[in-house]
Amino acid sequence: MPFLLLLEQNPLLFFSILLFGLIIFFELGVRIGRNRRKEIGEGSDEGATLVVGSVLGLLAFVLALNLSNASSRQENRMHSGLDEVNAIGTALMQAQAVGGDESGPIVAHLKKYLELRYRYIRAEPHSPEIAITTDESNQLQNEIWALLEKRVSENPTPAVTSLMNALNNAFDATTALRLMMEYRIPMQLIWLLLLMSLLGSGTVGYQFGLTGRKGRLPAIMLTVLWCTVVTAIIDIGSGRIWTFRTDARVYEWALDGYGIPRPPVAE
Repeated sequence: MPFLLLLEQNPLLFFSILLFGLIIFFELGVRIGRNRRKEIGEGSDEGATLVVGSVLGLLAFVLALNLSNASSRQENRMHSGLDEVNAIGTALMQAQAVGGDESGPIVAHLKKYLELRYRYIRAEPHSPEIAITTDESNQLQNEIWALLEKRVSENPTPAVTSLMNALNNAFDATTALRLMMEYRIPMQLIWLLLLMSLLGSGTVGYQFGLTGRKGRLPAIMLTVLWCTVVTAIIDIGSGRIWTFRTDARVYEWALDGYGIPRPPVAE
C-alpha cells in the first residue's frame, strides 16, 4: 500500500496519473474506432453511437451524484463543528454558573479544551498535530470528568446533574466531529470512479476514430476537466486528505467571545 499512501499525500501525482491514463485510453479508443471504420466503411454504426451516449450519460450521472454526496459530507462536517462549539460553550457557561471549588478548574480546562479542538480542526493532513491534539483532548476529558465526579459526590444538585449532561454532550460532539474528519471515501467507490472515467475516455476516443473527426485539443481539455472533477470529489468528500479544509470560523468566534487567544496552527 505504499503507492496508495503516496497518492493520498500528493494530489498532483494522483491528478497526473489519472490524466495520463485518460489520455492513453482516449488514444486507444481512437485507434480501435479507426480500425472499426475501415471494416464497416463510411456507413454509420448506430449501435456504437448509442452505447457511447449511454456510457457518457451514466458517467455524468455518477459524477454528479458523488459530487453532491461529497458536498453533503462537507456540510455535515461544518455542522459537526458547530455542534461541538455550541456544546462546549454550553458546558462552560453551566460550569461557571454552578460554582464551587471545582467550578474554576473545570472552566479553565474547558477553555483549554476549546483551544485543542481548534488546533485539531485546523491541523494539516498527515500532520502529527492531529494525533497530539487527539491525545491531549482525551486526557483533558478524563481530567474534567474526574473534577465533575468529585463535585457530584460532594453535592449532587440538579444544577450539577445538568452540568454532567452538558459535558457528556460536549464529549459526544467531539467524537462525532472526529468521525467526520477521519472519514475517507471508500476505495471501492474511488476505483469505480476511476474505472468509469477510463472507460468513458475510451468510448469518446472510439467515437472520434469511428467518425473520423479530429479534435485532440478539445478532447484533452475535456480530460483535464474530467480529472479536476474526480479529484475534487475525492478531496471534498474526505475529511482531511489533500487541499480542501473544513471551515473553522465558529471556533475562532468562540475563542474570541471567551477572550481566549487563538493558538498557532502547526504545519
